[in-house]
Amino acid sequence: MKFRKNITIFSIIAFLAILLIIWFWIIGSTQNDMRSEHPLDIAENSIPMTDMPFCAVMVPGLKFKIDTGADISSLSDEDAEKLKQMGYEVKTSYKPITGRDGYGKYIFSPKRYTVTLPMGGYKVSKDSLGNCRYTYSGHPANKILNVDDAPPADQVSSLGLDFLRKYKLEFDFNEKAIKFHDTIPADYQHVSDLLCNVSIKDKFWSAKRLYIILSINQRPQIYQMDTGLQRTAIKMPEEEIKRAKHILRDDSIFTMRHSYSAKVDDKAWVEFGNRCGTKAVYYYDNQEDSYQMNPLNMFEQDLVIDIEGQAIYFRPYQK
Repeated sequence: MKFRKNITIFSIIAFLAILLIIWFWIIGSTQNDMRSEHPLDIAENSIPMTDMPFCAVMVPGLKFKIDTGADISSLSDEDAEKLKQMGYEVKTSYKPITGRDGYGKYIFSPKRYTVTLPMGGYKVSKDSLGNCRYTYSGHPANKILNVDDAPPADQVSSLGLDFLRKYKLEFDFNEKAIKFHDTIPADYQHVSDLLCNVSIKDKFWSAKRLYIILSINQRPQIYQMDTGLQRTAIKMPEEEIKRAKHILRDDSIFTMRHSYSAKVDDKAWVEFGNRCGTKAVYYYDNQEDSYQMNPLNMFEQDLVIDIEGQAIYFRPYQK
C-alpha cells in the first residue's frame, strides 16, 4: 500500500513538472521571429505620441499603447481590420499566449495574431510657437515583421514588454515622440539601473518586468516601472501616507478600468538614480502593484529606457 502511494505521489509530481515545462515553453515563445525590415536609425523614424494613456501613432489611424506594465502585446479587432485595409496580412495561429495585457487584465488565449507593423514616415516641422507638427509622407519609413499579438480582453491595442524589450526606447519630450533604436543614441547619460523579476511570481510570465529603486523622503523602495500608469508619476499605497511630510490634497485618479480617490503630496523628496528633487506622490489603492512609477509623467526631458540592458538614460540638455 505504501509503495502504491509513493508511486502515485511521484506520478503527480512528474505530471506537474511536465505541465510546468509546457507552461514555460508557451509563455516564452512570443516575438521570436520579430525583426525590422530596414535599420532602425534612419530618417523619419519619429513616431508621434498621445498622452493619457501614452500611445504611439505608428501610422495615421493605427495607435498602440506603450505599456511596460503589460507582459504581452495585443491587437484589437478594429486595428486588425485596419491592417488588412492597408494591405497587410493578419495571420491567426492556434498557439496559446498568456500574460497581462495593456488593459491590466491577465488573459490566456488559445490563439494569437502575427502581423507586419508599419511605422514612421512622418516629417516633423515646428509652428511659430515652437510646437512640433507631424505630416505623414504617405508611406511608412519602416516595418516590424512577425509581431505576435494576443486578442485583448477589452479591445485595446498595445505594445507590451515582449515587444518593447527588443529595442532601446527613446522618448523625445519636445517632439512628443517615441523612437525605436538598436543601440543607445548619442548624447545620453546613464542615470539609473533597472531591476527585473524581483519576485517569484514575475518569473512565471514571458517578459522581464521592470523595477527601479526610488527613495521617497529618505526611504528607499522598489517600484514597478509602468508607462501605462496614467497621469501619476509615483504611486504608493494608502498605508504609506504616514511617510508624507507635507499637507496632502485630495484628488481622483482615472484609469482605463476604474476611478480612485487619492491623497497627493506635491512636494515629496525623491531620489532617482543620481538625480533628486521634489515630485508629486499619489497615495491610493487599486488592483495593480502597490508601488509604481511612470518616468514619462515624472520628467520633462528626453530619456531612453533600455529594458534588456536594465538601465535608463537622460539627455542632459534639450535639442
